[in-house]
Amino acid sequence: MAPREGFEPPRPRDNGFRIHRNTGLCDLGCNYSTYGLVISVPRLESNMRVQIKHQNDILIFESEEPVDISHILKSLGIHSSTVLAIYDDTIVPHSSIISDDVTIELVVVSSGG
Repeated sequence: MAPREGFEPPRPRDNGFRIHRNTGLCDLGCNYSTYGLVISVPRLESNMRVQIKHQNDILIFESEEPVDISHILKSLGIHSSTVLAIYDDTIVPHSSIISDDVTIELVVVSSGG
């Protein structure tokens, strides 16, 4: 029987997995390999990154879990009573939870008498 057009002729140690011929899966269990594959998976960073614009500076805060704005301010040494947090042109409360990469602008508020 002549081989049909578009199909590979059988190999000497053919194991019958013709559907996976071009993937190399048909060679599983053989002593030789047709592909020298190296699979590497890059490490995914799970940290969220918050950029804080404050008095012409850009501060960076990173965390592995969601945090509220007041925690970020405390970590950066900024008194929460002295600033307003603005996200996307909207004032947001300091109790707002951040769980993704964002940029927050801090506006200093004046007080005193």
